[in-house]
Amino acid sequence: MNWYYYVYKNPSSIKNINVVERKVINVVVNLTMKLAETMFSIKSKNPPFRKLDPSGIGIVQSCNGLLLCSNFRARLHNRKYYVYNPTTNKFSTLPKIDEGGGNSVRIHGMSLAFDPAKSPHYKVVCVRQLGLDSGEYEYQFEVYSSETGPWRKCGEPFTTQVNFENGVYWNGAIHWVNNGIGDSLYFNTDDQNLRIMPMPPIPDGWDWRSNYYFGESCDHLHYIEIIGPQIQFNVYEMRRDYSEWFIKYKVDLMPVVAMYPGMIRNNFDPTDWYYYAFSIFSLVRGEKDEDSFLVLQIPGKAIRYNLVYQTFEMIHEFAGAEVEGSLRFPSTNGFQYIESLCCV
Repeated sequence: MNWYYYVYKNPSSIKNINVVERKVINVVVNLTMKLAETMFSIKSKNPPFRKLDPSGIGIVQSCNGLLLCSNFRARLHNRKYYVYNPTTNKFSTLPKIDEGGGNSVRIHGMSLAFDPAKSPHYKVVCVRQLGLDSGEYEYQFEVYSSETGPWRKCGEPFTTQVNFENGVYWNGAIHWVNNGIGDSLYFNTDDQNLRIMPMPPIPDGWDWRSNYYFGESCDHLHYIEIIGPQIQFNVYEMRRDYSEWFIKYKVDLMPVVAMYPGMIRNNFDPTDWYYYAFSIFSLVRGEKDEDSFLVLQIPGKAIRYNLVYQTFEMIHEFAGAEVEGSLRFPSTNGFQYIESLCCV
């Protein structure tokens, strides 16, 4: 199996979306505040790709071969959303949501739900934020189906402290994690019910979560919580019945630090959160468990870290001078997708 990684530094465009053989899984990394473009691949110097470069388009989410995108630079009331298939290079513009009257404030989150094993059709879940006369907020679900058409309200308005901007589709539902000690949630797109998702415990005395990584790969839901300057941490996986998060992998980056001491920020105290310079681009599950790995960013480099054998290798070195101890891409979102012939 070949693995390709595409990094584009300009969030105003979608570039270098890879189109490869059916079984190849790709990682698209959405990077902010940069102007140039970088592409890297583990096994091939010239992987095939096609380009889609409409001005002002950014990736919101990836789901089983489809990308949810938006013209994020537009004002909220003029913002458009698209479902894009990078394999066929086709896209569909979602119908505009009726703003209605009253105290409707804004769209608080949009998430894509698509499982080609269940249906050739996809759904998009919108979370509307509603302002109340008291100054507080409620939220309302609306769902669009590519099969049945228009946006439809689901359920009654509700209150929560969850941030709905980064939904993850898995097990027939969209999932959101709470940044605090409140409930995390998931919305089943079939029965359209909202439920509470349990979370791993946090240390006593803490009232917030780092939510260092939350994502799906090959039908597995993963979560990483890092508290403080940790380079040894657990990768959690959710059971399909939502009974618990269990520890799937244990990560130890001490050998990586020993090989690349530039990960240490000497201008910080060892107890500081920012003492180690690294971030997680993506977690990728392989066809075999021993093929599963993290894609890490360290100063000037991208590292592939095997989650079973705890071995690692550099897979790309970013061009250009690096400030010591700094990450080339400090703010990233990783999106995985597979080739799909689904019509959008």
